[in-house]
Amino acid sequence: MRVRITFFRAVSVLALLAFVSLVAPDLQAQGNCTTFGKARKAGWISGMKLRSAGTVKKSVEARTGGKVVSFLICRSGPTYKLTVMRSNGNVMTVTEPAQ
Repeated sequence: MRVRITFFRAVSVLALLAFVSLVAPDLQAQGNCTTFGKARKAGWISGMKLRSAGTVKKSVEARTGGKVVSFLICRSGPTYKLTVMRSNGNVMTVTEPAQ
């Protein structure tokens, strides 16, 4: 009985480590990007001299022929990360320089 419990714990720990190793990079990437409201509150935007978000949105929509459905700002670069829904239903992600 004791061997089964120890084995179960070992398997559980290994499963948890495997899950964390698969999910951690994605969580880290998401942590690098946020909404404009959260970026302002966190102090990311002050003094960055960013391109107008409205201008970038219009440019991406014209270039892709779709509609921007999500707009994030990322610290790396800094860059804008836009999710675009195309007229055929396909979704694509576009990354644009923010400066």
